[in-house]
Amino acid sequence: MTRAAFFLLVLASAAHAAPPAEWLVAPNGVARYVEDPVFGGRVAVYQAGPANAKETAVLVHGLGKAAARDWARVIPALAERYRVVAIDLPGFGTSDKGNHHYSPDNFARVLDAVLQGLAPQPFALVGHSMGAAVALAYAAAYPQRVSRLVLVDAAGVLHLSVYTEFLARVGAQRAIGADSPWFEPVVRAIQNRMENFPVRAALVLENADVRHRILRGDPSAISAVAMVEHDFSQSLRAMTVPTLVIWGADDRIAPLRTGQALASAIPQARLVVLEGIGHAPMLEAPERFNPIVLDELDGRQLAAPPYALAAAPVSGNRAARCDGGRDQEFTGDFESLVLANCQQARITNARIGRLEVTRSTVRIVNSHVRDAVQARGSRLELTGGALAGRLQLDASNVDAAATRFEADAIAANSGKTPVVLRLSVAQVSRSGYTPLPLHDIVRLAPGETLIR
Repeated sequence: MTRAAFFLLVLASAAHAAPPAEWLVAPNGVARYVEDPVFGGRVAVYQAGPANAKETAVLVHGLGKAAARDWARVIPALAERYRVVAIDLPGFGTSDKGNHHYSPDNFARVLDAVLQGLAPQPFALVGHSMGAAVALAYAAAYPQRVSRLVLVDAAGVLHLSVYTEFLARVGAQRAIGADSPWFEPVVRAIQNRMENFPVRAALVLENADVRHRILRGDPSAISAVAMVEHDFSQSLRAMTVPTLVIWGADDRIAPLRTGQALASAIPQARLVVLEGIGHAPMLEAPERFNPIVLDELDGRQLAAPPYALAAAPVSGNRAARCDGGRDQEFTGDFESLVLANCQQARITNARIGRLEVTRSTVRIVNSHVRDAVQARGSRLELTGGALAGRLQLDASNVDAAATRFEADAIAANSGKTPVVLRLSVAQVSRSGYTPLPLHDIVRLAPGETLIR
């Protein structure tokens, strides 16, 4: 973690910290205070809905001053037939605040303590932004307590390097415009600073004096850093709770790619994308958001089928090629796909036998590749899906999120310059071996092979 990373995280936190004034209304319910055995102090709890309701929905907010009030436009709809519990997490809203280690795991412990007396039966857990990260941590630690999981525009999850680059791109787009010739150099410079001038985040988070000196003991800053430092790579694929992922297509705080990664990694998870909506769909479009959540809580699961593309052989002998094109899209089955001097190509929901990429940039989403991927002078971004063959890289860098690697080796550098692989909540899964999580930045020297 670097000063640049901290700066970008604070920007992301601030971007959600000041919703329009009309949003700042109290939740529909009665506030009470419960003792917090994890950090000490008190936690504000809001309840609504029929006292004799058979099922409970628990709502967990994200970063920002509004805290549980972020759910003000959701609570009345759910409370018509569910018992609703929303809390101000420690450090937020009217709950007590302090210079504490506000991590997803510690927040999960707080939730468990608070909910023991309020929701004795398994409940539906709905989390937004940082609250979605907390909900993930809770469902991983206490799966028997959760009947359904709804994740809304979860922040973090991707490797810090990847998430910081996304924030840098958003900042650069606003400052100098996406079409500026300086756009890519600015992004690369910020990322290079972050990767080469590390600060041990664990030291910052675990030591109260350091938290005070670097983060000023601010709960929002501490929570933001702890959220993006949390590694979900092992817990996501172990989830057993029915999960719906909801995302605003225009989110500038948490990229849609995060939602695609979550829906790819969590078994049988489903993804709903709300077009024209940003980071807070429950506030921006409750008339669209609430029916989706109600259908999910009611067990109708009408919103979407399981997201991850099922493994299957490549069908047919279709071949395709891109020569010097831009913004071309490919979907379906291809025995062979060749991209040459092809910029901003997109491969989605595809099964490919052989993939060759030369001097191109390509995003590969929810797709499977059977053979080795040959990449020369290119940049590959993979989200979800699986590679049955290894990556053969020559002056090519890879950013893979929630991708499953099934070959005897993940990647080999066949070129004359170092290459970088950024791996977020990815996995090595080979027949006969225990699956291994991958959440790291790996640099390969010329001739070096990555085997895990």
